[in-house]
Amino acid sequence: MGASVVGRSLTAYTKSTHGEIHLSSWCGQTILTSRSEVVQRYADDSMAIMFRLTGKQFIVGYALAEDGMHFRGELLQNGDEDDARYLARQLADDFAQLDAEDEEAFAISDEA
Repeated sequence: MGASVVGRSLTAYTKSTHGEIHLSSWCGQTILTSRSEVVQRYADDSMAIMFRLTGKQFIVGYALAEDGMHFRGELLQNGDEDDARYLARQLADDFAQLDAEDEEAFAISDEA
């Protein structure tokens, strides 16, 4: 399906519909339409996002942009909204650093 769940970790793709962000598979099949909140936007259009679930549960994580981009996150259980926002920012910072390192490692040299 182009999305996966392993333990608490989740990968999917973002989909923006009527101002709401949803998670979908690579082929566009919706997998999560829960209440989303952009916790923080960064200068490169990436963002920390949280999705409110039932029973003090949240999906929190990082996406490169609102629509059609890769989302990496995890399930937070028994937390409140402040915990979810904090973890979303932490994950976004961690994944942004990994993306920057990957970009640097795989950059094509101008000298070639």
